[in-house]
Amino acid sequence: MEMNQNQIKMYNEEEVKEILQSDERLVYVDNGSEEVVIKYEDLADIIVDINDKFGSTDLKVYDYKEPDMDNPLLTTFGPYLNKCDPNVRKDIIDRLIDLQTGNEDIKDYKVIDEDMLDDVLRELDDEMER
Repeated sequence: MEMNQNQIKMYNEEEVKEILQSDERLVYVDNGSEEVVIKYEDLADIIVDINDKFGSTDLKVYDYKEPDMDNPLLTTFGPYLNKCDPNVRKDIIDRLIDLQTGNEDIKDYKVIDEDMLDDVLRELDDEMER
């Protein structure tokens, strides 16, 4: 899944800064070769959209603040949930099913590039030190 600007929209640095300074819940989405950070509320849309755009793609999703690489919040088998934390499942299952069955359209969303995230975090740290 080469995420390029034509297929997946990315947040710019200013937007990333705003998100990091908010209380927005974030998660890592990993396809085995790439990781991006997304808003938790966009999770169902991204699971379905990535599979629509790139073909069957197995994903692992981790909490942003406390990533436990041995215990992802969820894993997918293509666009379907494989293993999932019960609370996360409760949060996303209705929207996920509606998207999978075509009852809902995928909403506009953006992802945070991991390299840009690191740059913005460094910049915010530098600002805090001043």
